[in-house]
Amino acid sequence: MSNRNDLHKRRCATMKALLLFAQLLLLLFAGTASAASAGDDLSSLELFNGPDADVVTGSRSPRPASQTAENITVVTSKEIEDLNAHNLTDVLYVVTGVPIETNRTPGTATNARVQGANFNHVLVLVDGIPINNLADNFADISSIPAQMIERVEVVKGAASSSWGSALGGVINVITKNPHDDRRFGGLVSGSTGTRDTMDGRVEASGTVQRFGYYLTGGKLRSDGLLPNNDVSLGSLYGKLRYELPTDGEITLGSGFTENYGGQVGTDTVHVDQNARQLISVLALRQPLARRLILDVSLQGRRYSSRYSALDATETLLYQGRSDKESSRGGGVKLSWLGDTHLLVGGIDYDHVKAKLNFGGEPEEWRADRLGAYAIDTITLGSFAITPSARFDRTGSGGDHFSPSLGLTYALTENSVLRAYTAKGYSLTSLNRSDSTEKVWTWQAGFETGDLPYLWLKGTFFRNDTSNVQADGPLGEKQRQLREGVEVEVKTLPVLNTSLSAGYTYVSATDKATDAVIHGVPMHTVKIGVKYDVPEQLHAELIGNLVDWNDPNHSRTGGVIWDVHLKKWIATTDTFSLEVFLSLRNIFDGRQYMDSIFRNAGRWGEAGVRCKF
Repeated sequence: MSNRNDLHKRRCATMKALLLFAQLLLLLFAGTASAASAGDDLSSLELFNGPDADVVTGSRSPRPASQTAENITVVTSKEIEDLNAHNLTDVLYVVTGVPIETNRTPGTATNARVQGANFNHVLVLVDGIPINNLADNFADISSIPAQMIERVEVVKGAASSSWGSALGGVINVITKNPHDDRRFGGLVSGSTGTRDTMDGRVEASGTVQRFGYYLTGGKLRSDGLLPNNDVSLGSLYGKLRYELPTDGEITLGSGFTENYGGQVGTDTVHVDQNARQLISVLALRQPLARRLILDVSLQGRRYSSRYSALDATETLLYQGRSDKESSRGGGVKLSWLGDTHLLVGGIDYDHVKAKLNFGGEPEEWRADRLGAYAIDTITLGSFAITPSARFDRTGSGGDHFSPSLGLTYALTENSVLRAYTAKGYSLTSLNRSDSTEKVWTWQAGFETGDLPYLWLKGTFFRNDTSNVQADGPLGEKQRQLREGVEVEVKTLPVLNTSLSAGYTYVSATDKATDAVIHGVPMHTVKIGVKYDVPEQLHAELIGNLVDWNDPNHSRTGGVIWDVHLKKWIATTDTFSLEVFLSLRNIFDGRQYMDSIFRNAGRWGEAGVRCKF
């Protein structure tokens, strides 16, 4: 009887989500009709990054949207600022097909999925540096402050032919560059909210002759929106750039974060985490000829963390674990742009080391990782064909050959059909030689901005994943099929108001038994309503619903609604003063994957931002 009731509740939740999505679509089309009748002179929406020079780099072969076969979503720095985002978690919260596993106090360790792929199948990069842990391939997206992000590119589906271990997708974070047109500019920002949740930031940026600099620092702290969920996250990031007389440039970037806080609190157990991370990259970009560009980089990462499970009074230690990791390496890349070809090839190298101490039993692992890749984009009229391949010698999880093939057909300048297939893998642990999981990805879809006042994108995806150890290292290996569909819609502003919606459906089954796999985001709905008058007022309402398809552990209590407001107090060409306010989880809803990690209830914050 209990299972029948659970099934009924899940069906009701599913129907509610579908009805809500259908209503939103009706609203979108109603708004469109209204706009058309009003005779507005707005043009159609462009493809996701426009037809001009802006290109996506998440595929490692920068090219315009009309030639990009992969399903990629881009979030810009303006969109990030409008969200009053604290860190990368807040940024990804609004991306269609990317459910966040835990939504707790800002700064709490968390991870993201991509179209149902497990968290340890998603590669997270900051300026090309992987931040996934070596021990379990976990990437803490809360450790990346939003202030330093220029834009985020999310590649959905296997990207191993470009990046190596990236079975389920790539979250590519690109940091800000120095201001090109000012010798000095900056920002000071501060906010305070529920449970003394405070976020303070400073930023300075400019260019003097050939030398450019970007510096930022911040502190995020909170007493915790949930029991034993306090946060103290400090961050520093800097980038120096020198433009060479030979039209090239040298860039040095480095970032440091330190996070102390409680992760979980129950009546009997408190779990705390302390983590530090340092990333650095030195990069040279130099044109060798009119059509040939050389990129060389040296990069490194150091990471340490300590987990402690204590009694509720935090006087008795039940269990402790420490993790120290480092990676050092670099890469060489050559890009050649011909009349009909964009050919990119390169080599990556990393020496990685991890030292784990679990319950007083230290262990250490090392590996040398070498990868070579080649990507060609061939343009033939309205067609663009992108064959690519990569060979990796991982040093711990075997050798892997990862080919891919992409095809786009430009129906018009603003409409494109896409198809993409790829073989990929992920190293889910450095300390187990049998931890490599593999996938074949298929995707097909379209994107158009030719509909009056509408931008529309749809994608079908199918991920056939093998060697999955769903029940841990000692569990039986599974072959899993995760397939579904994703639809995104946006409108042009009408009376300064625009709408957006995204829906992702994922069906996950065990291929051997056809049994449904639980703990997968079966339905994900993202909704947005924006009111924007430039340099006067910005208001944004965001809805988020995730059905984790696990009635015994998860809860889908309806859409979680957040509202973000920003009001300009004073503006000149070189100065602006803004006040902002965010009210999150307005209706105090409950939505989580596991009751241990239940989401934060209603909370709010307000702040001031000054740019000069």
